[in-house]
Amino acid sequence: MQKSLLAPLILAATVATGPQCAVAQNYPWCRMHAQTGAASCTFVSREQCMESTGGNMGYCFANPASTSPPAPVRGPRRPNGQH
Repeated sequence: MQKSLLAPLILAATVATGPQCAVAQNYPWCRMHAQTGAASCTFVSREQCMESTGGNMGYCFANPASTSPPAPVRGPRRPNGQH
């Protein structure tokens, strides 16, 4: 009797704690890997994306599937008093 109850219990526990569905990564910026062509849309800013490319390992682009607009790209800072 105990063995017949143990198997369904183990099965239920396995299903309940098994792999979860992947959540879409719709952050505003994506990186395209230069060698593999794989896109990774996990960046909140262009600067964050550019830092992850390692110089020559790909390029960054605004995510067309993102629900929020990408953060504006800032130009270089100017010293105070100069406009």
